[in-house]
Amino acid sequence: MADKNSLCALPLSRVKTIMKSSPDVSSISQEALFLTGKATEFFVQNLARVSLTNGRDGKQLQYGDLAEVVNTEETLQFLQDIIPRKIKASDYFEILKEMEEDGDEC
Repeated sequence: MADKNSLCALPLSRVKTIMKSSPDVSSISQEALFLTGKATEFFVQNLARVSLTNGRDGKQLQYGDLAEVVNTEETLQFLQDIIPRKIKASDYFEILKEMEEDGDEC
């Protein structure tokens, strides 16, 4: 059987570091590490594929395409803080100004 590291596009040492950053994780089996890496790889591939399909340009993936899919698909809304829609600084400052006038806090 081939080395598991060669079967996964993501560096498993990095995946393990991320997994171990959780205080709830004390040890990780090689099988769990490999499966988590492979599942993450498939998730990223699917996100890119859906974003490219739904994007403006079917040949090139843009950040805006990813952000649009993340913000419109209910199952991906957990990524909204990581991949937010881009807004212009002037629009952001206008929103802040309106919130201050309404007495809302950030």
